[in-house]
Amino acid sequence: MRDRQQRGLYLSAARSALFNAVLARRVVEGSWNQALPGEVLMLAGSHSIFTMEEADDTIRQRIAAFDLHPTGPLWGVGELSSTGAARELETAVATMLPCFCDGLAAAGLKQERRALRLMVQDAALEWSEPGVAVLGFRLPAGAYATTVLREWIESDIDPAR
Repeated sequence: MRDRQQRGLYLSAARSALFNAVLARRVVEGSWNQALPGEVLMLAGSHSIFTMEEADDTIRQRIAAFDLHPTGPLWGVGELSSTGAARELETAVATMLPCFCDGLAAAGLKQERRALRLMVQDAALEWSEPGVAVLGFRLPAGAYATTVLREWIESDIDPAR
């Protein structure tokens, strides 16, 4: 059983490394919260996805309202569902980590998508005593609190908003 757990951990780590590399590139380029041509979008609150060729005003408004989210790939067997500029970016990142892509495909994982953004819910900041802050929030399944904390620490976002 331990070998199976370790294998699963390695596969998850490889998938996360690829996803995080795509997200990091999009953050640097300023496109993490925008629809690129050929983007795969995810409907908020579900895992329903669709690929769109070019964003129109309705799509841009729905992204701004957090009703739709741009996605990144969770690598596995098969073709990326993105097209156009979105696929070009994802493929460029994949060429930097080909052993991860090949290993995930060989392991039989199927191509999936994950939203590039996550919604923090019920954020609260309390001062339990002078110099001691208690931060609380809820995240969707699969999201990591450490990621949220890093972004809050490295930015000027007020977590109580």
